Amino acid sequence: MNLPEGFHNDVIETRENTLSDTNSIKSRVSISPLKPGGSSFKTHVLIQASPSKLIYKPSIGAAIFSFIFFAVGLGVLFFNLVPFFKGNTESVSINWFLILFGLIFAGAGGFMFYIFYKPRVFDKQIGLYYTTYAFKRNESRKSLSKDYVPLPSIIALQIIGEHVSSDDGSYKSFELNLVLDDASRRNVVDHGNLKSIIKDAEMLSAFLNIPIWHAGSNNN
Repeated sequence: MNLPEGFHNDVIETRENTLSDTNSIKSRVSISPLKPGGSSFKTHVLIQASPSKLIYKPSIGAAIFSFIFFAVGLGVLFFNLVPFFKGNTESVSINWFLILFGLIFAGAGGFMFYIFYKPRVFDKQIGLYYTTYAFKRNESRKSLSKDYVPLPSIIALQIIGEHVSSDDGSYKSFELNLVLDDASRRNVVDHGNLKSIIKDAEMLSAFLNIPIWHAGSNNN
């Protein structure tokens, strides 16, 4: 079986054993959204950092969206707190509603930065997909964890579409999930650009030599 460079013999053997049971696993994989909701715009871009590594980076839209929240929050806090430090504290009244508003917006922006910039890395050199800021090579050999997924355990990629409704309107969002050899799933990205999701799935499919399963049909 021909596999991309970077896989060792033990990985090849594991992959072949896993693929022999693919059909039975597929029938047990859920086709409902793994993470209901999702963004209406493209949040991440998949790039090839090296022949053995693919990584996701935030899109320009995600970076701008996060920055707007963060900047608005800091701006509100700044303009409401500067008079307090400049003048007589007894004569300055603080608008606690605006302070709270600023804290919420700045906090939301900071949280979005944290989520959008969180590493999503497929590394064949170490045989892992990991999603953690504090990557530790010595602790990454766990068989499976929240932040580390061994590449040989990934048997397919799953694309799921979802119609999201909110008070501001409705839109479609699409998930790209990893299907593991125990029929569980791990979400990779979830946003509204289907063309980008499909392109990413094709790139990952070739990189990992695994099929793409569309949740709308079990015949794919």
